[in-house]
Parts: sequence; C-alpha cells; structure tokens
Amino acid sequence: MGQRYTVSRLAFTATAGQDILTGISAANRRLRLVSVSVTGRGTGSAPQVVHLSRGATGTTPGGAITPDKAEHADQPAATFTTATTWAAQPALMTNPIPVGFNALGGINRWVTEPGRPQGMMESRNGDVISLRCAAGSTPQSADYSATFEED
Repeated sequence: MGQRYTVSRLAFTATAGQDILTGISAANRRLRLVSVSVTGRGTGSAPQVVHLSRGATGTTPGGAITPDKAEHADQPAATFTTATTWAAQPALMTNPIPVGFNALGGINRWVTEPGRPQGMMESRNGDVISLRCAAGSTPQSADYSATFEED
C-alpha cells in the first residue's frame, strides 16, 4: 500500500465535457484512484453525472491543486501532479465509470471495489485519472473530492 492523498474542488460549477480534476502520475510511479465524493450545492433539483476514467495525458495542463496528505503529517509530499484546466483535454477510456448525484444537495461516493486495496483505476508514467463532467448535463455548483494512492 502506498501513500494516500486528497484533492478537492469545493463549490465549483463544472463545464460539461471538461475535466473537473485530473491526477497526473509521475514518471516511474503508480497512481490509483481510491474514492470520489460528490455533493450537490445547486439551487434546483437536476441530475448530475461525473465520469471517472483513466487516459493518456492532454496538452498544457494548468490550475494545479496541491494534494493534501491523507494519513499523517510525516508522510512525504505527493510526487503526482494535478490539473483543473487543459489546452486539449486528455483522451479517456471508452467506458468511464459514471457517478450520479442530484444538484440540490444530492450526495454520492464511489469507492474502489472491495478486495482491491490497490485501487481499481491505475495510471503510470504521466498517464492520467480524470474526473470529468458528463456531456449532456447542465452542471450546477458541487463539491468534488478524490482520494489517490501513490507508490
């Protein structure tokens, strides 16, 4: 088991078809998605969907968020990086994992499958794990949080 880190975007209104948050694996390192939490903060009831997916990196990442140490203050700083903007979005899997919630206070949490402590999604050597707002929805404000494991 590696080190775990959390990354969040709070009270954020996503753009359909764009990454909300991307974890970018470091060279010669593995990055796994352990869990994702989404909480609606919208003003009206409406279905919302976030796609979780692995993929190849896009071009010109920006808007980095420094990952927080999830377990204890003595663990090393994360070597993976994050992005919230891209000049060109990463190319993702054909079959992402959808995580649905309601914009008006709805909550959902995705957790890696039981018996798979390593994490279900893994990226290596600069590939990415993306949380992307599904196309076809009208996003409202929400809180997004992801826990990653790195080794």
